[in-house]
Amino acid sequence: MTAKLPNPPYDTISRVRFSPTDNRLVVSSWDGHVRVYDSGSGQLAGLHKNGTRGLAVLDCAFLQDATKCVSGGLEKGVVVYDVVAQQTLPLGQHDEAVRCVEFHQASQQVMTSSWDRSLRCWDVRRPGAPTQIVPLGVKAFSMDTCDDKVIVGGADQHVHIFDPRMMGSGAPLLERRESSLKHQIRSVKVSYDMKSYASSSVEGRVAIEHFDPEENLRSRYAFKCHRSKDASGTETVYPVNALAFHPGYDTFATGGSDGGVCVWDGAAKKRTWRLTPFDTAVSSLDFSSDGGTMAIGVSYTWDQGEKANVPAPQVIVRQMEKEEVMPKR
Repeated sequence: MTAKLPNPPYDTISRVRFSPTDNRLVVSSWDGHVRVYDSGSGQLAGLHKNGTRGLAVLDCAFLQDATKCVSGGLEKGVVVYDVVAQQTLPLGQHDEAVRCVEFHQASQQVMTSSWDRSLRCWDVRRPGAPTQIVPLGVKAFSMDTCDDKVIVGGADQHVHIFDPRMMGSGAPLLERRESSLKHQIRSVKVSYDMKSYASSSVEGRVAIEHFDPEENLRSRYAFKCHRSKDASGTETVYPVNALAFHPGYDTFATGGSDGGVCVWDGAAKKRTWRLTPFDTAVSSLDFSSDGGTMAIGVSYTWDQGEKANVPAPQVIVRQMEKEEVMPKR
């Protein structure tokens, strides 16, 4: 079953993300707001303006549960939103736009990366100054975390891999790895088993790489996706904007500017399921904590410049059948 949530953002959706504990969904967008939905009932549970100027919000995440979320964007600030109290709390500030926001469960810290070429860690209990500032040397384009890794896809076409347990030591960088993809990184995502990660690019490709260097030499690979051919055989290549690993199977989903959503069996190197494309780009994807629901942010992502009469943004939730997300082996 597929449902369209009411009261969607009115500008490009930058992130859709489920709560780690239930079916609440937080959505950030270029309209300057963060929305929290009950994805089951479709009700809007919370709405807040991310700053004073209404500039784009580029990322968001829940904290331990659905009662609080954190966001950041072009206003450079990191903001915590209490959904129950309907109140905001400034957590900290970057020198440039906040591009990526994650809540690291193992350390209970918020981690943000920015166009100011830094990764910063924040203690929600002590707003103001970051607990750690880690130089990246490049603008951050995407970020993800797991228990013992923080990965940042940078403007230098490298994936920067950190150990969050070493953030206070001054030497958290484990590796600066050149991407297997030859064009700008759009998204990075750690796998469900935390042994590998996927990255996607503007040039219709996805790469699977392993954290273990020896395993990576043996098993890394990249593949083409989100492409189409017209009657003359001319191929159009679309950016792969979004990645999401299923929390239970060794499969992952991709969303592209072709409006398509696909699920892939990484080990078998094959596509297992494809959703009928939407009429504009898929800008963000996420699976619920139990893997039973997929959230899809559908909105024009400006890959083709300014266009008149682009389709309105939509927040879609789809109940997934096991056959659609299970490996096909």
